[in-house]
Amino acid sequence: MDKLETFYVLAKAYLEYIMNTEISGDSAASLVERLMKLYITARNLPEPEPETTGAPRRGEGVKVRLSEEISPYYWAVSDPGVLEEPVCGSLVDDLADIASDLQRGIEEYDKGKVGNAAFEWSFGFRHHWGDHAVDAIRYLHSIKRG
Repeated sequence: MDKLETFYVLAKAYLEYIMNTEISGDSAASLVERLMKLYITARNLPEPEPETTGAPRRGEGVKVRLSEEISPYYWAVSDPGVLEEPVCGSLVDDLADIASDLQRGIEEYDKGKVGNAAFEWSFGFRHHWGDHAVDAIRYLHSIKRG
């Protein structure tokens, strides 16, 4: 299995998990593992130019369900190398944005536009969903340590 196919499988599994699982303290560790696999695999994706050009589009809205035991909000800093006031982050936004970005690549891959899929995943990772993944991993790690 090549890098893109491996990432495709992980992305589809993440999307299915997010759409069908209520995120709770008990499922936090499993979600962290999924996010870490996506993150590690995305770091090794090629950085191609898209095969076709067109207006960027947003993936379909993905509903994220959190159990009542998990606050949807957390505190974070945008640049950990700079002393600054924390900002409020949203776990729901993080997980949904990751899913939306991955979904766009999945749709391209399913159409046979593998170059477009690689571009969507790689560009999105480096400029958008990678940050959301790191923030979500850190927050979920704090929920279930151990």
